Amino acid sequence: MKIPQDILQKEPEQVKELFVHWDGIMESDVEFWPLPGDFDVHTQGHCERVLLLALKIGAMRHLSVRLMTALCHAGIFHDSRRKDNYMDTGHGDRAAKYYKDYCSKGNIEFMPEAYSAIKFHDRDDRLGEEFIRTEAPKYAGKESDAAQAVNDWTEVYHDFKDADALDRLRLGPWALDPKFLRCPEAKGLMDFAQNLVNVTIDPAELKKVMDATRPFAKKFSN
Repeated sequence: MKIPQDILQKEPEQVKELFVHWDGIMESDVEFWPLPGDFDVHTQGHCERVLLLALKIGAMRHLSVRLMTALCHAGIFHDSRRKDNYMDTGHGDRAAKYYKDYCSKGNIEFMPEAYSAIKFHDRDDRLGEEFIRTEAPKYAGKESDAAQAVNDWTEVYHDFKDADALDRLRLGPWALDPKFLRCPEAKGLMDFAQNLVNVTIDPAELKKVMDATRPFAKKFSN
């Protein structure tokens, strides 16, 4: 665990307990594809920060235990099947398949809310939201529950994408424009997210990453 205990201890009990439990599962049981190059920006360290950020957003938005757990599933699996440290569009789909296969072995309960967040976290919101509108009602117990299912899945999807986006600060301050964050709670976590980056990444490593991304600063803002 790279998150300092003094940071974790300031969180509500639910956030602490869920974080420790799912971070442990990630460290012991989730397999990440090795990435080429000498950067570590999309593996366990990134996923650990996203896990905590997602739980903080979920707690501030008063999500149910189920939806908080779905955020945890998405957090620890979403970048497990990357081929490189760049856009790698499609890594979400590969990670979602790995997540589903992992669950099918009886390791953990499959959560379709998490599956959709993982599958479309690297895609435009329009694609993810359309998938949710189509698929979520199929999991509703009654027809009258369909709208709630869509709302719940969309909540997980948006909150998770905001948590993932907040950790783009590890790539440099130019890598995240807060106006694109979806919920006000996420916009209020900019300083917290930056501090997480500062205390969990070696300064020399952080400089190396930012030196590599700085030439693309204008592209990030487009």
